[in-house]
Amino acid sequence: MHISWEYPPWVVGGLSQELKALLPEIAKKVRTTLVVRGDRDEVSEVDGVRTFKSASSIRSSPHILAYIHALNIDLVRAASAAVHEDGDFPIVHTHDWVSGLAGVYLKSCFGAPLVTSVYTTELTRSKALGSLLSMGIFDIERHCFNRADLVVVKSLEMREHLKENFGVERRRIVLARNADELIEAYRGIQD
Repeated sequence: MHISWEYPPWVVGGLSQELKALLPEIAKKVRTTLVVRGDRDEVSEVDGVRTFKSASSIRSSPHILAYIHALNIDLVRAASAAVHEDGDFPIVHTHDWVSGLAGVYLKSCFGAPLVTSVYTTELTRSKALGSLLSMGIFDIERHCFNRADLVVVKSLEMREHLKENFGVERRRIVLARNADELIEAYRGIQD
């Protein structure tokens, strides 16, 4: 089960396009479900990816971090629907800090190993933790990285960044740049 806050037609940055290329490739080899926000609750299947969309329970929030927590509860609701319909999932994989808390909740509830992909961090985006917002995002990232069984990166530089700035142990960080390398990493945590 993959969890993301963006996937086409929800496009905010590069993550949606990254997943649009990756998930169908994974789906050719293993059962693939995506949980993502949407305009309404709905289930669909495209390119072998079964998608559970979750409508937002709130439309606006006075603060982005409050909105992120509400969004993660909506993602957990959709993920629970996926488990109810399709049975347990051997792995929960979150993409980006925005959906990371949903993965932590699901790991606690269902006991599946948690994989977290890291594309950027608050430190790489803002270069410093100079505001309460940046510190809040950093804390969410750190919490999610430290709860993950496996942290996936696409570069050696990001691996070093996670070790140095977040204290993630080297043994839990894997370099995976494509679907085949990612599936191999999945097998490593299932053994």
